[in-house]
Formats: sequence, C-alpha cells, structure tokens
Amino acid sequence: MILFGNILQQLRNEKAWSQDYLAKHLGVSKSQVANYEAGRRFPSLEILILASRVFGVSTDYLLGLDSTKGNFIDVSELSSEEIKSIHSVIDCLIAAHKTQG
Repeated sequence: MILFGNILQQLRNEKAWSQDYLAKHLGVSKSQVANYEAGRRFPSLEILILASRVFGVSTDYLLGLDSTKGNFIDVSELSSEEIKSIHSVIDCLIAAHKTQG
C-alpha cells in the first residue's frame, strides 16, 4: 500500500504547487504539509476530507486504499434536488454510451 504522504506529494507535484501553496489551501502550516509528505504526521479527518476536495480525488485514493484516481466532484454545497439532476444527467450519458458501443 502506498503511504498517504507519497500520494499527497505526488498530487501536489502534478499541480506544480509548493508546500506553502497547499498549506494555505488546507489551513495548515508549510511544515505540517512537509510532515505529512515525510510520513511523520497524519492529517486529521477534517484535513483529509479537505485534501480530497482540493485535489478532486476520493479519501480512499488519498489513503492508498483505491488505486483509481477517478473523478470526484464535491456536491456537498448542493441541494438534494440539484444532486438528483446531476445523477439524471450522468445516467443519460451512460445510457447513450451503451447504445453507441
């Protein structure tokens, strides 16, 4: 299993972000990000969830439990009706791809 720190560093590097830049987005210090990446510290659940939103990946991916980066969309700010609409659009797109294939 890949360590959280390695995954965090890889995602940060893919975006060409400094540790300081990521720290500001997570609301922690630069040294805290360095400690996460070095495996000396592990983030709180709140920071883990925030990091998943910042990078657009699941918490399972960050934890090394899922090797598929996938696409993650944060819908926590949307109403249940808005979320249902998004699901409907996704279902239509999947059905359209099935008929084309």
